[in-house]
Amino acid sequence: MSHKSNEIASQLRPSWLSWPDLTVYLERLPSSTTTSNLWDWFSDQGEIAQMDINESPQNSAYRSGKIRFEPPPRNDFWGTAVYLIPHPDPRRKSELVEISVRLDKRVPEGFIRSPVCKDRRHPTVTTLYPMALEFGIMLEENSMKILKSMTGTVGERKLKLEIDLRQKKLTAFFPMEIMTRGGRGVRQHKVVIDFFAMKNIYQATTDDDSCAIVLPLEIPPRYYWRTPNIRSTFSDDVKTWYAGDSWNRATDIVEEAGLPMQSPISLNNDYKGSEFIDIGRWTTLRFVLEAKTEEAKDLNRQLVSALHDFNINTIIRDDFQAAHGTHAEMWKHLDHHASAKSHNASHALSLWHEDSFVYLPFEVRYQLEVCISQGQLNEHKITKEFLDKLASMPSHRAKEYLEFAAERVLKDGHPTTTDPMSTFDSQRDSGDNYKSISRIPQYCGLVRRAVITPTTVRYSTPNIEVSNRVMRRFRHIQDRFLRIQFTEEMEKGKITVNKDQNDEIYKRILRTMYEGIRIGDRLYEFLAFGNSQLRSNGAYFFCPTEHVSCDDIRQWMGQFSHIKVVAKYAARLGQCFSTTRDVRGISSPNCLQIPDVERNGYCFTDGVGKISVFLAKLVGEDMAIDICADPSAFQFRMGGCKGVLAVWPEDAKGTEVHVRESQKKFESDSKGLEIIRWARYATATLNLQTILILECLGVPIRSFTTLLDQQLRQYELAMRDNDVAIEMLERSRDEQRNHSCLADLLRADFKTETFQEPFVVNVINLWQSWSIKSLKEKARIHVPKSAFVLGCVDETGTLRGHSFDTEGSKEKDVHRLPQIFLQISDPKKYNKTSIIRGPCVVGRNPSLHPGDIRVVEAVDCKALHHLTDVVVFPSTGDRPVPNMLSGGDLDGDDFFVIWDPSLMPSEWNHPPMNYSPLDPIELKRDVNVDDLRNFFVKYLKNDKLPLIAMSHRAFADELGPKSSKCLELAELHSKAVDYPKTGNPAVLRQDQQPRKWPHWMEKRHSYHSRKALGVIYDKVAHKKVEFNPVWDSPFDKRITKRFELDNETLGVARKIKAEYDTAVRRVLNQNSLKTEFELFTSFPLARPAVGSDYKFAEDLSCEFRSIKEHYQDVCIKAAGGKDAEKLEPFVAAMYTITEEQIKNEESILQPQGLEPKSMPLISFPWIFHGVMCRIATEGAVDPRTNICTHGTTQQSFIRDSTVPQNPSPAGETQPIDIRVLEEGIGDGALDLIDSRQDEDSEEDDAIDRLNDLIDG
Repeated sequence: MSHKSNEIASQLRPSWLSWPDLTVYLERLPSSTTTSNLWDWFSDQGEIAQMDINESPQNSAYRSGKIRFEPPPRNDFWGTAVYLIPHPDPRRKSELVEISVRLDKRVPEGFIRSPVCKDRRHPTVTTLYPMALEFGIMLEENSMKILKSMTGTVGERKLKLEIDLRQKKLTAFFPMEIMTRGGRGVRQHKVVIDFFAMKNIYQATTDDDSCAIVLPLEIPPRYYWRTPNIRSTFSDDVKTWYAGDSWNRATDIVEEAGLPMQSPISLNNDYKGSEFIDIGRWTTLRFVLEAKTEEAKDLNRQLVSALHDFNINTIIRDDFQAAHGTHAEMWKHLDHHASAKSHNASHALSLWHEDSFVYLPFEVRYQLEVCISQGQLNEHKITKEFLDKLASMPSHRAKEYLEFAAERVLKDGHPTTTDPMSTFDSQRDSGDNYKSISRIPQYCGLVRRAVITPTTVRYSTPNIEVSNRVMRRFRHIQDRFLRIQFTEEMEKGKITVNKDQNDEIYKRILRTMYEGIRIGDRLYEFLAFGNSQLRSNGAYFFCPTEHVSCDDIRQWMGQFSHIKVVAKYAARLGQCFSTTRDVRGISSPNCLQIPDVERNGYCFTDGVGKISVFLAKLVGEDMAIDICADPSAFQFRMGGCKGVLAVWPEDAKGTEVHVRESQKKFESDSKGLEIIRWARYATATLNLQTILILECLGVPIRSFTTLLDQQLRQYELAMRDNDVAIEMLERSRDEQRNHSCLADLLRADFKTETFQEPFVVNVINLWQSWSIKSLKEKARIHVPKSAFVLGCVDETGTLRGHSFDTEGSKEKDVHRLPQIFLQISDPKKYNKTSIIRGPCVVGRNPSLHPGDIRVVEAVDCKALHHLTDVVVFPSTGDRPVPNMLSGGDLDGDDFFVIWDPSLMPSEWNHPPMNYSPLDPIELKRDVNVDDLRNFFVKYLKNDKLPLIAMSHRAFADELGPKSSKCLELAELHSKAVDYPKTGNPAVLRQDQQPRKWPHWMEKRHSYHSRKALGVIYDKVAHKKVEFNPVWDSPFDKRITKRFELDNETLGVARKIKAEYDTAVRRVLNQNSLKTEFELFTSFPLARPAVGSDYKFAEDLSCEFRSIKEHYQDVCIKAAGGKDAEKLEPFVAAMYTITEEQIKNEESILQPQGLEPKSMPLISFPWIFHGVMCRIATEGAVDPRTNICTHGTTQQSFIRDSTVPQNPSPAGETQPIDIRVLEEGIGDGALDLIDSRQDEDSEEDDAIDRLNDLIDG
């Protein structure tokens, strides 16, 4: 055909054929129509990308819908405006139904503007058909080892490459020959690579003048395979279908599909067969594109240009070499799995004489796999010479070399070591800057971790963690324990639930639970999981020895045979894995059993017992508790008992502990008292969920915005005025006392107008960034008049309880409210307290139901004066108050109490929700370990809590928490919490999932919300959350010049700092933290891969506290004691050598710029922040005297917030007068009581409630 003929044909061609996609609207669909019906009727017309069926109007027999084709169909079947279909009802399938079909004439945008050049446009989707697709690994910057190759021709289009600029992803399609149960066949696969994962690509010319594009990836991309049975992806209940629903996530690509399920998880995967691709390890892809025609060259140039505009740099390497290779040689020298059948190294040692075999002690082998799995060493570059050298040296030395290789990457982002032999030289050159961890506190252990992703496994260098009962009992074989966690690739988040397309991932989890994890000659088997592991998708594994098996450990934990509910059985095992510290001063307390207080089918003392004053003081001394009053309550574990122990001087004597039946979960030979935490006072913050509930109960928007405006103004002033910053920090008290620490540093003038000490200015700047981030993402508004504390019960029966008669009442009679007792400690003086009195708001997280937040009356009760920093609930009444607060109890739940009059709801007595769970499913036999394995996987797959909570927030903004939709979701949320106990999963229907979102949730298809959260978001949306560490500020000469320091002292400090830095860097790496300042303050800017932000910060605080306390002890020992004349010079030496390291690094890196990863750590001396303050101010600022000097007598005063006898009209907030009744008030007693609150972690706290409900 001539060029002119082509032009005429193009003009005659319908314009819609050139569109990237095409949508047709369908009307008068029978109401019973499903997506399966639409597929049957329209799939012959073209490639369907999306189908939607709209909800039918009430009492209507018809529905509407739409279908999107991509690319457009060849025929305009909509041209006649009508379409005949068989009736969807099988009983009427012989009938033909006429529906209307209409083309969406809006032309889809086929081009997208370049983000760097507004005048340049690129096709939204570019499609190429490669001549070859190859998988392998990078060896050098200019060479690749090809381990799998497949070819195609442009004509047959077997291989396809698609670049989507709108979705910012690259997708390659390829077929693989697979053997399944149904026989041998071809399965279509695709690999999806997000643009953010592509930093550089290489372009080269092949020998036959083709164009080769090489993509080296740090993160394994997502692989999928297409189901051959499309109809299996449809559901009658789901009215939307996407083409992506027919693609299943792939975890392996092997010739025999079921083969991986028969072997343990291992870093070394060498499945036989030509179709094997190690998709988790072979992360370099090479595309060979045809480049002989001008059209092909233009298309290739277009591809490279588009990627370059989207910040993907193309490096032209004409010298790039791509050669075919085989499996990494190192594994054949190391792996002799027959030796794994023996539980020791004897069999492996018998193979020592074999020339090809290299035996590495387990600690060395493990650390080698750490380096390989994290990319610090390239397994394809490891030679027998390297392995022989490791084997020839003492194991502790070999392990240290490998640890250094891992730490070097953490420190400066050093890429994968090209020559593994250089590892030995690099560590030797580092001198004292690296030191392996050699000393561990008695309450801690060195814990090994493995992260299992959909395609691979990553190990972590062992690090210090607070231990649990099991780890302490088997401390002598602690290297046999392995903590594992299941996440997305590179810990980028939780594995998506509610998607059938992820079934292969759950099969991989099941494979791990049944087949175990192989590391060298060890096979780690599933042991158990605790509460925190379950909510973070993790578990404990153990490698049996000749004398200790997993069954032996589970049997030692306790007697569980009476438990027939799988979930409850798992929870009881989990009690033994709670992170605790055992009380060393007493082997086992004198344990007495006392009765529960029960009424109307409720337990008013659920989870709470008593402890003597003597034993409480013993615990305080053993734990070195630094709080403002002797602790009144402890969260504990003791054998098979759990919950809270509150101090009751008149009841518990000597070493007595009184426990209740509700606290006793199983029998155990372990009788020691273990402490999780103790009662502390923290202030509260509002959050997304509490604001939604308080607003629906009548709190006006201005109450929230007034608090927010005050907070924002103070943050701005605090950056310029230390007095304002100190006041804010002291008012917003946190459980870890980080805010108090920062206030001390400012008092000591480490940050002034003329001087900015680098560590202090960084942690202060981080505090502001983290606080603004919390406001933007969580609406965390500090409430000055509040408390966030543990709950316990009034054992005297004095406090007035809740009455059923008040539920739903519009009266606001304070004399009919339930009563609480709240006495909070003064942060400045030991045993100085304040008693709150008057109407308060009390609740716990998460709060989804309008009745979850209650109005109560705080009263003074002399019989309860011994209880401080806890909220005491009544043991009288018709229903326990904690039970009405999101189904809480007293076995360790935290509650917020707010006495700010502006936040008092106008509705006081909204009926609470009924939190009674359904009866659990009991087995008619004993629970076995397979039941636990299956329960774990089933829980991970059906954990809908975050999805339900998110849907509830969206509908609560639009419709209000009192709407039928939200009440239904609140009940569904409760059902989801109960699911592991009852076996009845919560099913989130499509109509319970929002199609539009308030703008503050930052999702697509949003509307601008005018509710409280929308207004709050608008006030903070423009605020920048930036934290750029400062490195060029001078160190404080008040410390560096204070003492004459000898070289020996400086040398000892250097060695301890090297070990401290190692421990800190490991925690930073495990938690994806960019700076040490986030760890030191527990203000993480990163999001956790799994779990809530609140739990993440809590875990970080726990991990750093163990590191800090340990190295404090090491330094005190090195200094010769904790006396000022000994310790202060040593702390000054710690600071001096830190300055020395910073100056050395600055001299090297100054031209390149100072980045956190490249800089030495500087937090080491600040683990003694109080000593640093004393040195700098010559004793003028001493946190020991600012915070709770022991030995003073207890003083108290009463905060009285009373309500006038004549209530305000409905809808108005009650005016509340605050007056102080003095009881020996000292200086500062009239200061307002202030507040901080925990994170709104409905997902995390819901799982906490899950375990509470299991306790049943």
